[in-house]
Amino acid sequence: MTDEIVNPNEHLIIPDWINEKYFEKVLAQDEPDHVKVLKFTPVAAIPPGENFTSTMLRIYIKLEMKDGTIKTKTYIFKTMLPDERGGSDINDFGLFPKEAKMYKTYLPAFEELYKDVGWDIQLAPKCLHTEERNGDIYFIFEDLAVKRFKNMDRTKGLDMQHMTKSLHKLAEYHAASAVYEEQHGPYPKDFFEGFVTRKPEVKKFHVDLFNIRRNAFKKAILTWGLKDAEKYVKAFPTTEQFWAQCLSTLDLDPSEFNVLNHGDFWSSNLMSSYLPDGTLDKLILIDFQITTWGSPAVDLLFFLILSPANDLRLKEFDNFVRIYWDRLIECLKVLKFKKPLPQLRDLHRSLYKKNHSFYVLFSIMGHLPIILFPTDKDSSLHNLSAETEEGESLRFRMLSNPAIGGVMKDLYPFLYNRGILNFEDYEV
Repeated sequence: MTDEIVNPNEHLIIPDWINEKYFEKVLAQDEPDHVKVLKFTPVAAIPPGENFTSTMLRIYIKLEMKDGTIKTKTYIFKTMLPDERGGSDINDFGLFPKEAKMYKTYLPAFEELYKDVGWDIQLAPKCLHTEERNGDIYFIFEDLAVKRFKNMDRTKGLDMQHMTKSLHKLAEYHAASAVYEEQHGPYPKDFFEGFVTRKPEVKKFHVDLFNIRRNAFKKAILTWGLKDAEKYVKAFPTTEQFWAQCLSTLDLDPSEFNVLNHGDFWSSNLMSSYLPDGTLDKLILIDFQITTWGSPAVDLLFFLILSPANDLRLKEFDNFVRIYWDRLIECLKVLKFKKPLPQLRDLHRSLYKKNHSFYVLFSIMGHLPIILFPTDKDSSLHNLSAETEEGESLRFRMLSNPAIGGVMKDLYPFLYNRGILNFEDYEV
């Protein structure tokens, strides 16, 4: 088995306390018929550049079973980034305590809602263990790769089949979250903030990052082949406009149809399995760190900008909203949602509201350049936000990459013409 173990990130330092002793409890529950651990091998679970907010390990454990056979189990181990690699910034957002609540309480409850009406819907992987230790939170998950689940290729974008399945899954998750809230009352107050909070340290994080990225972004606009490129550079937000836009995300409209948004919904936070003939079979969501109560526009904007294949992104934009809405209504009805059902016209309107546009700017400045950039050992949150020549060079390389130019040439005017990039709207 060890011959088959591949480490996709040799540079990752794995703490020595992540050992067989730490896994004793999980193995006792998950594999009660094992006698002893023969070999314990922790490796990185993903290549660099695939996850910027946590450390992900795949743990291979070779077991001797009671009947004398040998069995290999694998688990996914997730923990916070070390402080010096960007972890202290990430911890200011309170992501891990929120994710612990999601896996302990809400996700099992959402799946139970469907079970109660006879629908078998899995939304997320099974979490076998979560704990806090010395101020850090750790998770041990089932390894979905064993069930032949895998990540999609973020650089290619999703085809129509994957987009449809992803939007259906998002609708299932959203519908259950709205029904749960109707039955149990509001979610805890930390679920009313996502990427943006009122904490001074979070303001500093966003403003500093924006200021660090701004020059490279404005320079890159001129490389994308845009007609009247100078017009877009001139309309680029000031720091004050940017922060006002950030704060507008906290203006919740209680009269709107609201759900518990995933908050970071794009292709790398989805995993899919396939039938032997290659047809897409199942799809589930991962990474519930930024879940936020608000309009489904939050997840839809993020997903529709970041994840479709280039030839579908704009051509099918409105159709994608419809595909999501059709499934949402179906799920709300079967779960007996009592409030008025959201109308499609209202959902479309919500995408263009002032307090949702932050998710557009945040995704095109931050996520999209990373998604379209090939895996690179230097690609980390730490390097991307470094105020050094190397950091500036990496940022410009990412933003002027021909792959992003090919997308932005059409996407930027599309957003601009809808008023989403009208930053003067945020002036007091």
